[in-house]
Amino acid sequence: MLRIEHLRKDYGGQRVLDDATLAIKPGERAALVAPNGAGKSTLLKIITGLEEADAGRVLVPSGLIVGYLAQDAGVAAGRTLHDEVLSAVSDLLALEDSMRTLEERISASQGDVDTLVHEHSNLQEEFERRGGYAIEAEVGRVLNGLGFSEEDRKRQTQEFSGGWQMRIALARLLLGRPDVLLLDEPTNHLDLAATEWLEDYVKASRQTLLIVSHDRYFLDAVVQRVFELRQGGIETFPPGNYSAYRAERARRDEAQQDIAQRQQEEIERVEAYIRRYKEGNRATMAKSREKMLARLEAQRVTAPRADRVVKFTFPACPPSGREVVTLGRVRRAYGERIVLDEVNLVLERGERVALIGPNGAGKSTLLRLLAGKDRPTRGSAAFGIGVRPAYFAQDQAEHLDPANTVFDEVYQAAPASWDIQAVRDLLGRFLFSGDDQFKSVATLSGGERSRVALAKLLLRPNNLLLLDEPTNHLDIATRERLEDTLSAYTGTLIVATHDRYLVNQLATKVIEVADGGIRVYPGTYADYQRAKASAAAPPEASPPPRARIPSPAETDPAARRRLAADLREAERAVTQAEERLRTVEAALSDPASYDGDLGALAVEHSRLLAEVQHLTARWAELAEAVEGAA
Repeated sequence: MLRIEHLRKDYGGQRVLDDATLAIKPGERAALVAPNGAGKSTLLKIITGLEEADAGRVLVPSGLIVGYLAQDAGVAAGRTLHDEVLSAVSDLLALEDSMRTLEERISASQGDVDTLVHEHSNLQEEFERRGGYAIEAEVGRVLNGLGFSEEDRKRQTQEFSGGWQMRIALARLLLGRPDVLLLDEPTNHLDLAATEWLEDYVKASRQTLLIVSHDRYFLDAVVQRVFELRQGGIETFPPGNYSAYRAERARRDEAQQDIAQRQQEEIERVEAYIRRYKEGNRATMAKSREKMLARLEAQRVTAPRADRVVKFTFPACPPSGREVVTLGRVRRAYGERIVLDEVNLVLERGERVALIGPNGAGKSTLLRLLAGKDRPTRGSAAFGIGVRPAYFAQDQAEHLDPANTVFDEVYQAAPASWDIQAVRDLLGRFLFSGDDQFKSVATLSGGERSRVALAKLLLRPNNLLLLDEPTNHLDIATRERLEDTLSAYTGTLIVATHDRYLVNQLATKVIEVADGGIRVYPGTYADYQRAKASAAAPPEASPPPRARIPSPAETDPAARRRLAADLREAERAVTQAEERLRTVEAALSDPASYDGDLGALAVEHSRLLAEVQHLTARWAELAEAVEGAA
């Protein structure tokens, strides 16, 4: 389906790709993993033809359509949301326009009507085969799944924020149904509900996928194979998800380390022999050992090189009082828009809280209220005794001064007691060493900016840590280090995040923010999921009724008679629609025998196809309900 062979790519004297090779099977869902800056996005751009490799080739079968979602994917301005995503199937819309034109010509008897009807029939067959009659329903399904409301569809694309424009780009790509999907950080701007919907969509798809993502939970849920970009080359792993890859990666590294260690021991033994006997009556044997040593050196296996990782711990801070922060009947409104209302909350020392909920529901607003960065419109918000808060905003990395160097940005924020060496040591722990410390903030990548912002959190001791999407732009290794550090943090922790892996690792309480209020769930994220599933499930004795259909659990004779009557009526409706469809199709296949309006007949045929599909689904639901009530 898709192969790349021996790709090489250099950037500014640095080799990003070096003999990179991989092959993805048709329908396979694969992940490409590596630290930030390793060349993952470059590889995707080479596959799509947006960049050229210095050597090697990309093999894509002729006619195969490749769709690409870039991290900075944009949308066209001047269109409604509906029209923008529908532009993904412009060829299908053109097909529909051609059908309408033919219907008008048939109705006006413009040209050879028999030929026009035959042409219309062919177009209609193609339109139906490609799902044209269901495209509006598919648009609704995708937009709803990605969190757009019915009202959003009429809004202009430029009215949406950058994160929502990324969702529009994703919706447009999915509706285009390319044979191969290349997705670069597809969950970056999605909330939990949209991410879970995308997981289900991807798993149900038959498309071939190559996904770049730092969302480990997402990768575990959807991928069937992992490719690792390491030191310019690509290493292929056996079928399995991200967790399976991690286990195999550790096994390979351990085996390689063991081989390298044994080789080194053998080399040292041979070297010692040569040194001892190169003079005297064993000199000939020592000479032969030199040849053995040369072979050992040529076959030497290099021990796996450990990736550089962020290393940090939070400075010690005296504990706060038992009650850390209290909200009493809090309302926060912006003009007439009420974001939070009647919120009551008491958080105690040592709690580890995850704030979750849809984008725009008020998580960041609640976090700012808890951090003292915002004040309630009504009600009270107060810290407890001895609380020393530290707050990390969702866009904290964007608040850095682009005119500063990395060193100046941190040094200017440091307490007077910090000297130059202390700041340089701190930056070194965040992977800024040597000249990197004097790079301009304006030239940093998103991940580098996030590391600078995190470093500034360590400048002063705190016992209340409030983090808004702290893993944004961080690669997996840095996320794991952050999780380890937060796990060891002894203060009170409040995190607003869509990173389910992070929530799983840290949370002992989950607060769901939705519909202007909050709901508190004691326990872990798994406990929260069980509570939500239990609340959503109907009573065991009452399975959920289908729309407009009496519950199968209704066992009284009157209910069963109503179900049976509804089923007979549905059977009658399906039969009538199918009979009319056969009549229309017979007329269209022999237009000479039909003396009516053939254009109107073609339109009716399109309507009947959709009607039969709808009525048959209705009949199936009723038949299942009748069986359940029997």
